[in-house]
Amino acid sequence: MELAPSRAAAPPSRRWLGFPKGAWLIIGVEFWERFSFYGMMSILALFLKASPATGGFGWSTSESLGLVGTYTFAMYAFPAVGGYLADRVLGRRRAVKLGASFMFVGQALLASPALLPEILGRAHGVPLLAALRDLGVPLGRWVGSPQIQAAILRQGPLLDAHAGAGWLTQAYAASTLGFFCAIFCLVLGNALMKSTLVVLCGETMDPTDPHREAAFAYYYLGISLGALLSGFLVGIAAQTFGWYLGFTVGAVGMGVALGAYLTLSGRWLGEIGRNPERTAARAASSVAQPRQEALRRVLLLFVLALLLCAFSIGWFQLYGSWLLFIDEHVDRALGRFTIPTPWFTSINAGFVIPLAPVLAALWVWLGERNRSLDIVQKYIFALSMVTLANGLFYLAARYAVPPVQASVWLPIASLALLGAGELVAWTSTYGMVSRAAPVGFASVAMGGWYLLTLGLGGYLSGFAGELVDAFGFAHAFLSIGAFTGFACIVAVCLRGPLARLAARARVSL
Repeated sequence: MELAPSRAAAPPSRRWLGFPKGAWLIIGVEFWERFSFYGMMSILALFLKASPATGGFGWSTSESLGLVGTYTFAMYAFPAVGGYLADRVLGRRRAVKLGASFMFVGQALLASPALLPEILGRAHGVPLLAALRDLGVPLGRWVGSPQIQAAILRQGPLLDAHAGAGWLTQAYAASTLGFFCAIFCLVLGNALMKSTLVVLCGETMDPTDPHREAAFAYYYLGISLGALLSGFLVGIAAQTFGWYLGFTVGAVGMGVALGAYLTLSGRWLGEIGRNPERTAARAASSVAQPRQEALRRVLLLFVLALLLCAFSIGWFQLYGSWLLFIDEHVDRALGRFTIPTPWFTSINAGFVIPLAPVLAALWVWLGERNRSLDIVQKYIFALSMVTLANGLFYLAARYAVPPVQASVWLPIASLALLGAGELVAWTSTYGMVSRAAPVGFASVAMGGWYLLTLGLGGYLSGFAGELVDAFGFAHAFLSIGAFTGFACIVAVCLRGPLARLAARARVSL
């Protein structure tokens, strides 16, 4: 059973290159939103670990990757709640508008750890930002801790004998509070926006339209293009002018996404997603699939989500342990040019982008001839790719014994494998979730999918930091590769049972 066609589908006259203009708008908004997200992710772990003297927070590897993992989990955990609000309370259009607004504020606030102390310093006539970076303790912690207070009491009187400690306390607290307020706004905005955008994209076309699967491939292409540009531009800004200008570049991208949506959604989306589905859901329930069928669909999505979660654990190392290893133990010099570390997140996207249109055409060609690969086969391929990629990083880590550094080509080959795996897995995932979602719960199902795949996978990926601190990079990469390899074997064994479950749930894999 397929989801019912949207009653407010975009009229055929509003098509461009075979797709509705509304679909192109959603793809464009997702491109700029992902530009800001991946730009921030390309420097977040590096910023957290960098010393305060260079503008970072000075955290340990395990602390840095732990926060990255927790943040990633939150970014993909709460879209399940946001999807429900979008479906039943706000309407998807209003949810995207509110979500994009919160994310823009959050991206802008990421510069506050430098901006707020600078503003306070100018107000008091003292260099508070410089003093903050000279404290000799990590930043971004609770200001009342004994270690922080002792450092402030040492440094404060050098600014002003009477008020210096108080001013420095204000600057430290403002720096910490601004950063975590930014994280909160980003999580809140993403909760409303993430699962809603992809559903809106699907609603611009009839479920039987052969271009629908290809539209999801272009949707993922927009994600990859955003990741490609963000790593280059944010990385250049961060390494040339400072971490906070890098974060600001990401905020500009989110501003473009918000502006484009506010300007064009009324004309290009028509009535799609404008109102909540309270009435539509009740009407659909009278003709909805039986309870047992709905439960089978939920079980099917749950098992598939766990397989993709295993892939995500390996994939998120790109923004965590892989990035730190490349920064510290890889010879990034190509002749006289040294590749900036954040660029490696863009190199990954650079492998994805040329393949995406080819893959979109391939899915249409296979679908028209009833020769499509099922989703489990695609996940098996993706898990094998991420396993091989972590295996190459293991070999690089075994070779990179100080003062020797690993060759840059091993990480680049790993990124190519990772890009092929993610493209095959995710371009068909969106359509799969749309097909199998219980009637009236499209955004909720997509939100729950993000929770179990990218959310849980991102959170578990953060434990790689503890492995690195305890045993080193080589052991961490070997452990992750062994886990994803085991998951690949499990996927092979489950293909038959999942095909039978899908048939009973009347869902095509």
